[in-house]
Amino acid sequence: MIRVRQKKIDEDIFLNELRPKTLAVWRETGRECYLDEAVEYQKSLPKHKNFTHMLGQFKAEGKLGLFPRSGVPVVEDEIALLRSLNAVGVRLFPFTTDSYTRNLRLDKAKAGLEESIRTGKSKLNGYPIINHGVKTTRRVVESCVGAFDPRSSRVANSFVGEVAFASGMTAMPNSFFGWIGGYDKSATVEECIETAQYLGRLIGYYAERGVIISTDTHGWLPNGVIPMYMNLATQIIEALVSARQGVKSVVPLLNFQGNLAQDISEILAAEGLFQKYLGKFGFSDTIIPGLIGNQSSLFPFPQDIGNAFGYINYVAMCAAMSPLAACSVKTVDEAIGVPSVESHMQTYRSAEWIFNVVRRQELSFDSEQVRTEKRMCELAVSAIIDAVIELGDGDIAVGVVRGVETGVLDSPFSINVNSADKCLGVRDLNGACRYIEYGNLPIPREVREYNDEKVRERELAERRPLGYKDSINDFWSLSRGVIIDPPGMGGEEETVPEDVIAKISEARPTVITGAVGVDSHVIGTKIISMVLRECGFNVIALGAQNSAEEFISAAQEASAEAMLMTSLYGMAEMDLAGFRGKCAEAGIGDTLLYIGGILHVGKGDFDSDLERFTALGFDRVYPPGADVARSVLDLYGDLAARGRV
Repeated sequence: MIRVRQKKIDEDIFLNELRPKTLAVWRETGRECYLDEAVEYQKSLPKHKNFTHMLGQFKAEGKLGLFPRSGVPVVEDEIALLRSLNAVGVRLFPFTTDSYTRNLRLDKAKAGLEESIRTGKSKLNGYPIINHGVKTTRRVVESCVGAFDPRSSRVANSFVGEVAFASGMTAMPNSFFGWIGGYDKSATVEECIETAQYLGRLIGYYAERGVIISTDTHGWLPNGVIPMYMNLATQIIEALVSARQGVKSVVPLLNFQGNLAQDISEILAAEGLFQKYLGKFGFSDTIIPGLIGNQSSLFPFPQDIGNAFGYINYVAMCAAMSPLAACSVKTVDEAIGVPSVESHMQTYRSAEWIFNVVRRQELSFDSEQVRTEKRMCELAVSAIIDAVIELGDGDIAVGVVRGVETGVLDSPFSINVNSADKCLGVRDLNGACRYIEYGNLPIPREVREYNDEKVRERELAERRPLGYKDSINDFWSLSRGVIIDPPGMGGEEETVPEDVIAKISEARPTVITGAVGVDSHVIGTKIISMVLRECGFNVIALGAQNSAEEFISAAQEASAEAMLMTSLYGMAEMDLAGFRGKCAEAGIGDTLLYIGGILHVGKGDFDSDLERFTALGFDRVYPPGADVARSVLDLYGDLAARGRV
C-alpha cells in the first residue's frame, strides 16, 4: 500500500505535529527556529540576500554568475572564505553542510567542531549548521554580499532547512532523487518524497507570507556515463512535488558531461520542458528565475592541476555559450582533498575570465547535431514523465514509487538499495553519453534508434562490442583528458596475471568492501567489488555509509580475510578511531585492513595519511585514484604470506 500522495500538507499538521518533532532532535538550536520572527527577519534583509532575485538579475542582465561551494566548520574561517569569494565577484553561495550534520550525527559534528577550533585545522568537511544554530549563522549570512543555498541529505534536510531559512538563507535543494542516487543508502522512495514535501511546505509557508525562497532541482544524480534524460525528467518531477507544497521559484541544475553539442542541447531543452509540465499541473505561477550549470557532480576529477584547469574551463566555456544565469565549477584541487581558500580563488578567477571574455562576445553554439540532440532529449524526458504520470493514475508521487519499483525510473551505480540499477551507458566516438543497456526505461523508439546507431559507430570503429568495462573506462576518461577511453588509453595500469586469478579462484578468500562512516560516495567501492569478484574473491559488498561496527559485524559473520574500505569525504580518521582494537575485541584482530581515497579534510599529503592510518592499524593505505589491480596484487601477496592462497 502506497501511503504518499501528491497532496499539500495541512498547515495545522505541519505546524503542530511535524515541526516540533523535527526541531526536538537538537533542542539547543531547534528552539531558535521561530517561524513568524524568521519571516520578519527575511523581510528585513537587502535584496542581494534573496537567491531568486540575484539569479533573476544575472539572467536579465545577460551575465553569468559564479556558483561555487563554500562551507568550513569554524565561523570565523567561514566568514573569511565568503569575503574572499566576494572579492572575485561571487554573489551566489551553495553552502555545504558537513557529512555528520547531513546524517544527524550531531554529537560527532559537535566533537569535530570543537576539535577544529582547538587545533586550528578543519576536522569536518563542511559547516555544522545545526550545531551553530540560527543566531550564529545569521552572523555568517550578514558578513558578505550575496545569497545562500545550503546543501544537506535526506536525514537532516528538514532541520537544516528550518535553521537555514530562519538564518536568512533563501534557497535550498529539495531533490529526493539526489538522495536516492547519491546520498541515502536505505531510505524508501516514500520516505524521500515525504522529506521533500516537508521542505516544500516550509518554503510554501514563507511564500504565503511574502518571502520567496527558491529550490534548486538536482534530479537523479548521473553516477555513470548516461544521457541526462533521466536526470532532467526527475528534476521536473521534483519541481512538481515542491510546487504542490507552495514553492514559487524553481531552479534547474544542468550537468556538463564533456560533449559540447549534447551538453548545450540539454540546457536548451530544459526550461521549455519545465514550463510544459509545471503548466500541465496548474503551477504556471511557479517561476524559473534562471538556469544553473553544474560540473557533473559524480565524475572523477583530474588530479593533475593542468588537466583540472582544462576541465573547469570546459565547463566555463559551455556555460558562457549557453543561456545560463550561473554556473558551478569545482576547484582545481578537488581530487586531492577538501579545497583550500587559495584553490577557490585560482579556480574562480580562471572561470570568471572565460565568463567575461566569451559571454560578452555573445557567441552561441548551434548545429544540426545540437538540434538533433535537443529533440532526442525532449522526446525521452517527456516519455519518462508521461510514464510516471500513467503509473500513478495522475498522481506524480504514487507514480514515482511505482516507477522506481518497476525500473521505469532508474540510473546506474546508485547508492540506494531500492533502485533497479539495470541500465548502463558508454560514450560514443564524440564523447556523447549513450545507453548500452536500457533496463525498463521507457525511452521512445526514435531515441533508441538514434542512440543505438551512435553506439554501433563506435563498435565498428573499434571492432568490438561495448560492455560493462567500457562503461567504467569511459567514466574515468575526462579525468585522463580524453573523451573516450578504449582499451589501452588508460595509461600504465597493472593487470592481475591469469595464474594469480586461478589461485585466488581456487581458495575463494572472503573480503568485505564498502565506504566507511557516512560517506555516500559509492562508485569507487562498486568498482573495487567488481574487480575483486572478477579475480576470484568472495566479495561481501556493503556499499556506502557503513559504520565501523557494521564492517566488524560483517567480517565476523563471514569469517572474512580482509576489509577493503574507501573514503572520499575526508573524515575517515574520526570514523575509524580505535578500529584495530575493536577488531581485536571482536576476535578478528588479524583481519587485513586496507583503506584508500581522500583521507583528510583540507590540503594534505599522502605520506601523512599513510602515517596516520598505519598508526590506526591499517595494513595498506592508498591515495585517491590508486590502481585497483595494484591493491588486488597487494592483497594476494599478503594472503599468500599467511598461507591463505
